[in-house]
Amino acid sequence: MLVMHMKFTISACTVQSFPPHSLATNPSILSLFLQCQHQNHLHQIHAHFIKTNNSNNKFYVSKLLSLYTQFDLLHHARLLFNQTRKPNTLLCNMLMKGYEQHGLFDEILHLYLHMLQEDIKPDFFTFPLVLRSCASLSALEFALSTYSRAFKSGIDANIYVQNSAIGAYCRLGCVGLARQVFDEMSEPDVVSWTTLISGYCQVGDVKNAGFLFGLMPEKDVVAWGAMISGYAQNGYHNEALSSFVEMLVKGVEATEFAIVSALSACSNLGVLKLGLSILGYVVRRGLELSVFMGTALIDMFCKCGDTTNALTIFNRMHEKNSASWNAIIGGFAMHGHAEEAIEMFVQMEEKQAVPNAITLSNVLCACTHAGLVEEGRHYFDYMINRYGIEPNVDHYGCMVDLLGRAGCVNEAYELIRYMPMEPNEVVWGALLGACRIHGNLDLGEIALEKLIELDPQNSGNYVLLANMYGELGRWEDADRIRDAMKESGVTKTPGCSSIEVNGLVHEFHAREWCHPDSTEIYEVLAMLTDHLGTSGYKPRMNRDLNSEEDCS
Repeated sequence: MLVMHMKFTISACTVQSFPPHSLATNPSILSLFLQCQHQNHLHQIHAHFIKTNNSNNKFYVSKLLSLYTQFDLLHHARLLFNQTRKPNTLLCNMLMKGYEQHGLFDEILHLYLHMLQEDIKPDFFTFPLVLRSCASLSALEFALSTYSRAFKSGIDANIYVQNSAIGAYCRLGCVGLARQVFDEMSEPDVVSWTTLISGYCQVGDVKNAGFLFGLMPEKDVVAWGAMISGYAQNGYHNEALSSFVEMLVKGVEATEFAIVSALSACSNLGVLKLGLSILGYVVRRGLELSVFMGTALIDMFCKCGDTTNALTIFNRMHEKNSASWNAIIGGFAMHGHAEEAIEMFVQMEEKQAVPNAITLSNVLCACTHAGLVEEGRHYFDYMINRYGIEPNVDHYGCMVDLLGRAGCVNEAYELIRYMPMEPNEVVWGALLGACRIHGNLDLGEIALEKLIELDPQNSGNYVLLANMYGELGRWEDADRIRDAMKESGVTKTPGCSSIEVNGLVHEFHAREWCHPDSTEIYEVLAMLTDHLGTSGYKPRMNRDLNSEEDCS
């Protein structure tokens, strides 16, 4: 059938074809492969080999297989493979490589099993292909048996196979197995170290990752990037920035990946000064403001409160994707700049960029912070009618928060009742907050009951409702909530805040005196309190669950 197809192609093709004499008279067969620029040429070459009885020459078949996979003709490649008498390991590897390039990992495992059945010996190219496929298919047992066979055949000592096993085990979440392979290596290379470090970071074991990183005999830029990213992704933002600075001090030029990880750490810590320094580093090196880096800079500036620089970066980006638009719209939204957020959304539509669920969530958030109830209702319907985006729990949470803040508490509750999915703690928390603002105790108790079911150890929910009772002078009910909190074993988590001063982040917890300047800080706080009192400010005096006794 394949031969008939080749003959038909040769007779039918007139535009993209070789000169009539080249296939028959050209003495250099290799030149045919070099001249092949189109799949029609490939069909002619294959037909020529069949005609000249070269169709089973393994070298020629390997070249044909390579070209078939290059032209995305995997079906033809498999037919060629099946028609080849006694295919060898090289041909199997080439077909597997073609499958891998197209994400056909199941086919790789099937072909590997076929090799074993036909007694075709896998080599140090075969095993990495199979191990990577196992990782992509979450096939741990298959990976274990594959590496076991490599061990029995003596190929496990090949560093390429060992690194592939480490990578596969890490991707499968089995870092312990990856560590066993690593420890058995005579001379692990930088890939071995970096892969295992990334594996530890992937499962949140930053301590072992950092320890291993410290033992590395030589660290390249990829290893630094993996460690910095691992710290940032696991919430060790100070360590991420310290490692980034150390890398630069050692004369290693940061990759875009490392820079973006450092910017992410700056975003989470709110350290604008260091973020500006990183931007300066990017400018001095003349690095391109890619979508990836530009979006990270926008996010950093927005989270540090500098929407002006965020907009400047956004406008300088030559290419923007949905994440870039979401970052600038979300940045304006989180700082209460609703008009700017909505204006950016309008621009996004004018540029024919397609908004997604996150975009609309940011727009609704902007409406919430600015109290734009009608606009919020409009965009909630607009996302469905214009873009066919079904609201998710985040969108409902924004609408409940928006309606609740505006005093439409009953409407917010009705919206929750008719949600197509189960409301989460964010939705019920928004309703509880609205109930406190507007003194709706009945719905507040309903919201608290739901919150206790969803998040029983969150002390803030108990505190909020108890304070509502306290503000109304219903001390017995406040005490009842406090007793329920104690009986459930829930402890009050002290409040925490942080501030950046001269590039250093200072963190403060409620009623603690750990900071070296605590005495002076509390003296200033007392002075400010006195000043507020003389200016007419009257704090709400009630038995708040945030009192000293409840924090013990």
